[in-house]
Amino acid sequence: MSVKHACLIITLFVSFSFSMYSCDEASEPIPDVTTDKDSLTNQTTLNVLDYGADNTGVTDCSAAFEKLIKAMGTNSQIDIYLPAGKYRIAKRILFDQSNFSGYSTSHGLRFHGAGEDVTELICDNTQGGFYFDAGTNLITVTVEDLSFVAAKDNSGTAIEFNTAGQNSGDHHSRMFQVRNVLIRGDKFDNGYFLNGILCYNAWYPMLDNVDITARYGTGSEKYKMGIGILFQDCYSPIVTSSYFWGNASYGLMYKGVNISPEDGIVEDSYFVGQENGIYIDLADLPNWSEPAFHVTNCHINYLKNGLFLKGIRQAFISSNLFYCHNEAGSRWKKDTNPVSSYESRDINCDYASDIIIANNQFTEPASPKRVAVDISANCGNIMIQSNIFNLDATGIRNNSTKTSYSMGNVFGGDPSFAVGLVPYVDNTGTLKIIDYN
Repeated sequence: MSVKHACLIITLFVSFSFSMYSCDEASEPIPDVTTDKDSLTNQTTLNVLDYGADNTGVTDCSAAFEKLIKAMGTNSQIDIYLPAGKYRIAKRILFDQSNFSGYSTSHGLRFHGAGEDVTELICDNTQGGFYFDAGTNLITVTVEDLSFVAAKDNSGTAIEFNTAGQNSGDHHSRMFQVRNVLIRGDKFDNGYFLNGILCYNAWYPMLDNVDITARYGTGSEKYKMGIGILFQDCYSPIVTSSYFWGNASYGLMYKGVNISPEDGIVEDSYFVGQENGIYIDLADLPNWSEPAFHVTNCHINYLKNGLFLKGIRQAFISSNLFYCHNEAGSRWKKDTNPVSSYESRDINCDYASDIIIANNQFTEPASPKRVAVDISANCGNIMIQSNIFNLDATGIRNNSTKTSYSMGNVFGGDPSFAVGLVPYVDNTGTLKIIDYN
């Protein structure tokens, strides 16, 4: 063997030995000396069964949830899992702000089950299900894939989120989202929540495939819910592919109290049976604020207001079905009940401007005091185009001195409910009309 070959073999052997030695050294655990709450290493996955929860629906699981909350500690990325089963709670579960405060970067909490009616949270109390009292605007809370079940009547609020009145958020975070969640009573004629979801001070909150049902059946009119979905002082909420079926004061309310909220979308959703279907009350100021709003492909059955618009401009109301369950005195039905003291309005433009109302259907028999599109004195520049008005009441009423437009609408249908239909009531003469009939 040459000296050159021998040196090569020795070099390879020493290099290989050093590499093995280095790997052995690297396999030793490195102590975690991180104390920064914002460190990406602060993460944990928790299973509620590991903290003593009973998933048979028999034993109260409140204590197990409290142990789980303590186990969350100061971790900034938290994933909590509820396996299949029923989890009964005798009091509302509070995720207190002390678990979330003190961060300087975004962090999150995901709470999920195995699927709707696969994982059930049985709320056997009068306060409700989950309350996320988040004392920071740097958080994303996600609730998904489970059912909230009211074991008794007036079981409080199923889910509540609040950032304790802070500024509503961070452009980089969707602070609150609920997906694939069912909110219902124990049976159709037993149990209901007073409120479905209440959300305060959230940036871009989103509800996707959220279904809420009230109590129904004989005598159910005595059991009235408050609000199905509330967004208060939120920025740009989105509701998609959801429904709320049942008796309540409000289906969806979007409201400004401490700030002037902006924007929002409701699409492909049902609000059926409420006194007010979608109620938007953002501002009533001398100068317009920014908000725009979209309501598309929705099904709205209401008593007093189908869609109420206050403090809204640049809105698009399109491809929706509106009908009214205030039918007292209906001409088409020859209803002899006394006509209601209130008016029913499918789209109530209370303080709205630059609104496009297009490709909707306003239909079914109703009270003579129903108005499909009502334009108040505070409104203007409303474009009402390519809609079908098939109802025995008033189609479009204008009380604004500012110009609005009605173009290409159809009055009547098959079958026709329009025996008492008055297409237009233009009290100021500022509605410009170019229609088919």
